[in-house]
Amino acid sequence: MKRNNNNSSYEKRRVILKIIIIAVFGIVLARLIYIQIFCHEKISRAVNSMVNRENEEQPRRGDIFDATGGILATSLKRYDLYIDPKSIKNYDNIKSILSANGIKVPKANLKDYGNTSFVHIISDLSEETVAKIKSQKNIHGIGFQTKFSRQYPEGMFLTHILGKIGADSKGLNGIELVFNNELSGESIKFGQYRDGNGHLLNNEFIDKSAKNGRNLTLTIDRNIQFIVEQEMDAAFKKNRAKKAICIVQRPKTGEILAMVVLPEYSLSDKISDIGILKNSAISDIFEPGSTFKIVALSAAINEGKVKAQDKFYLEEGKLKVADHIISDDHIISGYATVERIMEQSSNIGFVKIARLLGEKNFYKYIRKFGFFSFTGIDLQGESRGLLADTAQWNALSLPNISFGQGIGVTALQLIGAFSAIANDGILMQPIIVKQIEDNSRDYKPKKVRQVVSIDTAKEVKRILKGAVEKGTGISAQVPQYTVGGKTGTAQKINPYTKQYSKYNYIASFCGMLPAMEPEIVILIVFDEPRGDYYASYIAAPVFSKIAKRTADYLNIPKDK
Repeated sequence: MKRNNNNSSYEKRRVILKIIIIAVFGIVLARLIYIQIFCHEKISRAVNSMVNRENEEQPRRGDIFDATGGILATSLKRYDLYIDPKSIKNYDNIKSILSANGIKVPKANLKDYGNTSFVHIISDLSEETVAKIKSQKNIHGIGFQTKFSRQYPEGMFLTHILGKIGADSKGLNGIELVFNNELSGESIKFGQYRDGNGHLLNNEFIDKSAKNGRNLTLTIDRNIQFIVEQEMDAAFKKNRAKKAICIVQRPKTGEILAMVVLPEYSLSDKISDIGILKNSAISDIFEPGSTFKIVALSAAINEGKVKAQDKFYLEEGKLKVADHIISDDHIISGYATVERIMEQSSNIGFVKIARLLGEKNFYKYIRKFGFFSFTGIDLQGESRGLLADTAQWNALSLPNISFGQGIGVTALQLIGAFSAIANDGILMQPIIVKQIEDNSRDYKPKKVRQVVSIDTAKEVKRILKGAVEKGTGISAQVPQYTVGGKTGTAQKINPYTKQYSKYNYIASFCGMLPAMEPEIVILIVFDEPRGDYYASYIAAPVFSKIAKRTADYLNIPKDK
């Protein structure tokens, strides 16, 4: 009886054990079914996030070259270093390797990073440093992200032309902005997976060079740019001017060989005032003063209204127009020829010349010379200028505009007008980009229009030559070269009184060399110089220095 009871007890335990095993198996099976069916997608995402990663890498930004092939802007490869705490096997070794390369890790212990697989450690590592780290053993958990750092080898040079890029590697101004798409290239997306040792490997081959930005070449000659920057900076500081501008242009092609705007800014510095990024050579509007007299002179000769030897009575230096008195700084008694009027920059003489033209004719030539129009240069922020329609002109409009008051121009427009005369009357579109790598766009010189006849242009060049040899531009002379040009000293309008200031002026000189067959045209502008403000004292001598050094550099044949 006792034996039967033992057998019965044993069978019960076996049944209970079977039930327990089946129950456990059922629970595990149910859990597996739940995980496989209901949690599959969530788990797959988690696993993929640990094992696979999609990376986006910025391509190398295209270089910018000057006309001689010198590098003005380039991009150097740099690296960001990160660690994956989940893949690190020997944290002390990692800390030691990084410390040996001057890199500190933020946490003393691996567990302090928490549940993360990405911790950024340091930016802007060089290729040499990265190579040293990669050469070490047992660096599981260290990764690198490639980026490019924009560099300007010439420093504070051509800042307003080149522009700069922002933190997102996109252009903020200048060439960097206008040609951002061409220079940027295409971002590269590629997948990576982690192998058993924790290394990240690409799962596809990508030709990254095919995605890089395209190189760009400017018409700027860095040697001429250096000459201009050196001479302008010295004069800018000496005259304590508010701003200064210089443009050097090849009149036959419209190519800009140099463009300087002062004060400059460092391309490597953070910009707190974005106004400093503005290129005043194309965006600032100013009254040109007597340099604008070239327009009335050329128009009157071209229309047959005057000849160089025609004489005008100059009213002994005072001419009443409506309720206003127009006066001359250099008073010429009695009569003077057109040549003499230009040489001595007589405002009264030009009022009388412009009156022979008439309002509509004068307005037509102002527009033909390119004023109150966009030039089409490949730089952002260009201004159109200011010019009222003749319907809004009053009794003072034509007289004032004849000698450069009552009209707003840009420096680029002004040099364009002189270049048109230098180029036998043909206005060319200013160009600053010579070519873009693998680009079909045509950057060849483009004729805008014939402004005046060849004969008119030659006569105006001869008269401008006299203005330098015998007139207000005498300090612009260059040894062994003939020079033609015109000074301009313009009063600025006081923004508070809306009247012309007795203290603030714009001094300018625009000239061409050689005078009768010009190879270069140079414009100098000083805004609010202190002390002597006349252009003949300030702007013309700087032209002489820049023109001499530039002519020597370009080997322009001497003609004097």
